[in-house]
Amino acid sequence: GEEVWESSQGGLQPHTRPLATSWPELGGPVEAALRLYHQQHPQEHQSLYLFQAWPRAAGRGQRAASGEQVWAYAGGQLRPGFPRRIGDEFPGVPGGVDAAVECYPEDCGGETVLFFKGDTVYSFDLALRVTKPRVWPGLGPCSAALRWLERYYCLRGTHFHRFDPLTGKVHIGYPRDLRDYFIPCPGRGHGQGNASWGDAGDRCSEMPFQAFLSDDTGRIYAFRGGLSFRLDSWRDGYHAWPLGQTWPELEGEVDAAFAWDGRTYLIQGSQVSIFLSEQGHRRVLGYPRALQEELGVPSADAAFTCPGSAHLYLITGDRIRLVDLTQMPRHVGEPVLLPHDHVDGAMCTNDGVFLFRGPSYHQYSSVAQLLGAQQPAPPQSIATHFFHCPQ
Repeated sequence: GEEVWESSQGGLQPHTRPLATSWPELGGPVEAALRLYHQQHPQEHQSLYLFQAWPRAAGRGQRAASGEQVWAYAGGQLRPGFPRRIGDEFPGVPGGVDAAVECYPEDCGGETVLFFKGDTVYSFDLALRVTKPRVWPGLGPCSAALRWLERYYCLRGTHFHRFDPLTGKVHIGYPRDLRDYFIPCPGRGHGQGNASWGDAGDRCSEMPFQAFLSDDTGRIYAFRGGLSFRLDSWRDGYHAWPLGQTWPELEGEVDAAFAWDGRTYLIQGSQVSIFLSEQGHRRVLGYPRALQEELGVPSADAAFTCPGSAHLYLITGDRIRLVDLTQMPRHVGEPVLLPHDHVDGAMCTNDGVFLFRGPSYHQYSSVAQLLGAQQPAPPQSIATHFFHCPQ
């Protein structure tokens, strides 16, 4: 209708306001919405496009509107020259679209917008300004579409599907209920943890994490009890996801994790799986394989690499050993004593080295400081500093 609902992270209840409060020029309901990702054109980049497909009378100072129109806003202000016909702004895209979502270059091979109308998807190439229609019968009509945490979703009623933006293929395990994920409703909510997961799915519990990971793209994950949390996008909320949701076909607990050269290494017991970080976490053919063959150790309690470095540090018990990932076959260096008798996980970012144990973490400014430390760094709360939980 003529209202917009806003939902924020942290389990807060959504609230509503009239569309005219934010976009006074509209004067009516919106059929589709799109925030455009178009780095090559700064004027359009991060513009908000709102689509209408119904005739309305002209307001004061406005020309009459009829047919299908698109409104573009930048910084909350209507851009000059808008509203325009949808076909003038996006040649080849019909009016009356049901939904629209931007598709990033790494996902679609170029800057693209996907427009949904019935069972047909219109793929608009932002560079070439051409449209290609596709039919994705398995996905079906979408009343809204969005990209969230590198994933694409088609919403319909109170349910949603996750789909591949190149093929339209729907992922296994869908549809799911919108009220358990994107909109926190009373008595429901995936963001509040699935009851069957217990403390493992509660981001604020003090249950230990088994592993942490900072990958080459800047994404940060925490692993616990067969689940993973995304930490670098706190504005989207801290949701627990089964491992297979992000890393296809992966199940069970992750003991250690690290990233190097565009690949993510997930260690489970005596085996390691490797996933390509830039291709939707696609597992490399031939994995999992024995950790001893891949890295020269039978197991590991924790592992980390620092940004831009090929040095891998493996921790077992109170010892840490170095592996040069550029050498083949790989050999581990001599063990060095740590100021900790045991750690659950480890991670290295531009902010330093983090060692995790129980509900606490210990931060060191560099690997050199860690290796030279005689006493553990002061403990700090994982829940407070990484998950923004109340103290």
